[in-house]
Amino acid sequence: MEKRHLAAVVGLALGLAIADPAIADDQVGTLSLDGLSFITFQGYGNLTLPSGSTIKFHFGTPGPDGSVGFSIAPSDVAIGPITAEPGVTIQYALASSTSGTVQKVNGALQIAFGANVQATLARPDGAGGSATYALTFTTQTASATSADGSQTVQVDGVPVVRGANYVQLVGGATNRTDAAVGPGSAVYSVLSGSFDQIPALP
Repeated sequence: MEKRHLAAVVGLALGLAIADPAIADDQVGTLSLDGLSFITFQGYGNLTLPSGSTIKFHFGTPGPDGSVGFSIAPSDVAIGPITAEPGVTIQYALASSTSGTVQKVNGALQIAFGANVQATLARPDGAGGSATYALTFTTQTASATSADGSQTVQVDGVPVVRGANYVQLVGGATNRTDAAVGPGSAVYSVLSGSFDQIPALP
């Protein structure tokens, strides 16, 4: 009886998993970053993000408007430390889970999502610290403004290139005035790379 009961429970669970679109149609697309990915601070220069870093997107099912939602958890982001200067590194991570959409805009496949990004600075003497920034990453246009308002930078992303699944996501922010690197600067990032798979939109 116990074995038959267990088999029935397992069968029911599998049946629910197959019937639930959120589970059955979940598609994980991994974005692998290339050597064109970087973060830049006003007057400080570009800091290259490690090539081969990855971000996993958990795609759902198409909505009524044809767009596809996705989620990203902190554990889905694997970006190696960035060398800011000899012995000094910056580690970027996702501070909390986030979500976004893939949709067609004027025939182009656009991606956008908000993110709370945590930056952790490490120095040889053990000094450093962490700060969290709210960013919106997009394949369209992002703006970055300095704390004193003297400089505003705009950077354009690249929509998903079908076939190669290549994309460039861009995000901009105002750096903290007490930041160790580029205090108060206009700072922006380019996430350049390719997806191993991405949902097909009509």
